[in-house]
Amino acid sequence: MKIGPLEVIVCAFPKPTIDANVIKALSETVKSGAVALADLVLVSRDREGAVHVRDLHDDLPAAWTGMLLDSRPMTLLNDADVELAAGAIKSNETALVAVLEHRWAQRLTEEVRRSGGVTALQARIPQEEAVVAIEADGVATS
Repeated sequence: MKIGPLEVIVCAFPKPTIDANVIKALSETVKSGAVALADLVLVSRDREGAVHVRDLHDDLPAAWTGMLLDSRPMTLLNDADVELAAGAIKSNETALVAVLEHRWAQRLTEEVRRSGGVTALQARIPQEEAVVAIEADGVATS
């Protein structure tokens, strides 16, 4: 089975809903073919602090389900992922937990395997840290 590297991302929002522009941006990225959405969970805290979890089996709006890699969502996310997301939000806030397949890296990954190699390390530098490092070096960013 060909599959690119998978990554879990957690995005926290200081309100009970996720902005439509965030959904649109993710959808456009998926439609471009750069990534595929393999799994998705929405975690929210109500005003009393109770945690609520909705996944793709919970009748999410079509905007979410239309982005799925497969009509049968994988169950890649576990309770620890949900707990991590819940810890990132306060009352009346929401978190998006997504598993993305990096399709752009699929061919490279296959060629590394075919040649007998393995991915020895995979790390992601958060955008905020990259900007700080670039600005510290005096390189202009836009």
